[in-house]
Amino acid sequence: MRSVVNAREDGPVLGPAARRVLADEVADALRDAITTGRFESGQRLIEHELATQLAVSRGPVREALSRLSQEGLVVVDRHRGASVASLSGDDTDQIYSLRTALEELAVEWLCRLATSADFDRLEQVLARFDDLPRPLTRQAIAALDVDFHDAIFQASHHERVCRAWAGLRSQVYLYLVQLGARDEEFTTGWQDRHARLLRVLRTRKTTAAVKAIGAHTTGIYELDDVDEPG
Repeated sequence: MRSVVNAREDGPVLGPAARRVLADEVADALRDAITTGRFESGQRLIEHELATQLAVSRGPVREALSRLSQEGLVVVDRHRGASVASLSGDDTDQIYSLRTALEELAVEWLCRLATSADFDRLEQVLARFDDLPRPLTRQAIAALDVDFHDAIFQASHHERVCRAWAGLRSQVYLYLVQLGARDEEFTTGWQDRHARLLRVLRTRKTTAAVKAIGAHTTGIYELDDVDEPG
């Protein structure tokens, strides 16, 4: 059987990848601007202005905005254009219900398949807390938090649940920056809270570990309940 690329007699099906690579770079730049707060919640993202700032054509910008829309960081309206996502109570309910389900499944597999190197990686993320610039910022803590949970998913060795997390992680980060990381306890207590979680994960006791990760994600989500429901 011939490969898909060579299936057509008049030439390869796939064309040059350069434009897609440029769109990747634009998406990375816009994602960073959103998650670091340089673009505010609800701010309009105008294609031609972004193209000018990034010194690219509008095509890669359009592709990047479409991609970030799929990640939940941008809202694209047919008539009003694109804007930075602003998370509602319903949005955060859905994000955290899905996050909890994914992490509980990841932890089940972690208890079965995690290696010593996986646990070392989690310890290394914890240790990075001490190197963060002071005063602590919500962006720095949110980034470290997502890195720690990336390591949990990697330790599960469950490829499909890792891909599902990859589609959600930007929205979790956005939630932490916009809402969840506003509470001082989130920043100052981050290392101790995650160290306790890691101690439970190291036991490989599935029931206890799943209960611990469920309580962990719910606890972070509820930090902001006083300010905004759900």
